[in-house]
Amino acid sequence: MADTFAALSELTAAAGRMAGLALDIAVDRLELLGVEAREVKIRLIQLVLLAIFGAVLVLLGLALAVVAAMLALPPPWRLALAGGLGGLFLVAGTVALCLLRRRLARLPLAFSQSVAELKKDRACF
Repeated sequence: MADTFAALSELTAAAGRMAGLALDIAVDRLELLGVEAREVKIRLIQLVLLAIFGAVLVLLGLALAVVAAMLALPPPWRLALAGGLGGLFLVAGTVALCLLRRRLARLPLAFSQSVAELKKDRACF
């Protein structure tokens, strides 16, 4: 009878230790997830602000360049210049959007470190 109680108390103690370890692992993974979420948010905000700032400056520069070129040419050539520059800007914009799409496709998945750690944990258990 005493052996049964001793075995039962050892089993409950082991279960308590296992539950504590599982809880510690879960807390660590949630902390890692939170850190990764903050990193992703900061990176996204930086990319958006940089993209907006760059786009505004490029558009302002292009507008000033077009106005300067239009004023520099004689009136008969202005229509040809406007058409040529319009086509050039359309091609350049398309190339820029394709490069952006390719770059976004290469971004690492959010929370990839957390997923890798959880896969390691699953393999251990």
